[in-house]
Amino acid sequence: MNHPCDARPCLPVASLEAASASALLGQIVGGLIVERFVAEGGIGVVYAARSRFGGPTRALKVLKPSLAGDAGHRESFAQEIAYARRVNHPNVVSVLDHGRLADGRPWLTMDLLDGATLGALVRREGPLPLSRALAITDQVLAGLAALHAAGVVHQDLQPDNVFLARAPGSSVERAVLLDFGFARDAGSGARASLFGTPSFMSPEQALAGRAITAQSDLFAAALLLSYALTGKPPFGGGPTPRDVLVAIVRSAPVPVRRARRDVPMELDRILARALAKHPDARFSGAAEMRSALGRLACAA
Repeated sequence: MNHPCDARPCLPVASLEAASASALLGQIVGGLIVERFVAEGGIGVVYAARSRFGGPTRALKVLKPSLAGDAGHRESFAQEIAYARRVNHPNVVSVLDHGRLADGRPWLTMDLLDGATLGALVRREGPLPLSRALAITDQVLAGLAALHAAGVVHQDLQPDNVFLARAPGSSVERAVLLDFGFARDAGSGARASLFGTPSFMSPEQALAGRAITAQSDLFAAALLLSYALTGKPPFGGGPTPRDVLVAIVRSAPVPVRRARRDVPMELDRILARALAKHPDARFSGAAEMRSALGRLACAA
């Protein structure tokens, strides 16, 4: 499966606005010839594109035509470019180039990765072995450490925003953090916004209006690890997003060992710290959380 470069669920080609899937085919954007449609996401259409002089195929993401006049979506797209370009790290997606089409819509190019998102993998294969889940989380935290060092809080870390890439012919898996449309400057005093995926929000996001910090991303990383091991987020709640948010704010997480007796008790202690309701009670940073999980991986 090719990297869709968009965190939102991909929709079939038939659901695209009239002619949007084929409008750019054969056109040249940023020196690349647009070859084929890849996916449609929440705000973008993604194509595969290649230089006329050869070289690797790239992913070209373009704002949907129907959103071209929406200032909020244009800002989100521009923000995705700005934040991704702050970081050069193997576990963070790289924006290679960007610009605007003749009709004013913004575009960006990224590496076209081969693999699947963490969400797609778990939905297809079910809960992952402990060693694989820890290895993926280690890379997620490495990416977060680089983001936070660059002053960026992701704020939308969920299973479909973690892409598990493999090089052709290789069994080595590389976790890549995607989609910075909801990212914010760390330490700016910016308040959390109620955007993203409810089941993978931190309490400060669920309450909206509280300050976001790097610890908000650590909460989400713990949710990802629990999801990878059990196939579901660790908070209960009812059938509506509001019920889920209330559970995140008020309820204790369901221990992983309730579903997985093969994991050590220390893992639930680490997750409980990372999932503390107050940010100050969590790990001091991604490096500290990564170290704690690394010791567990070595002992497993």
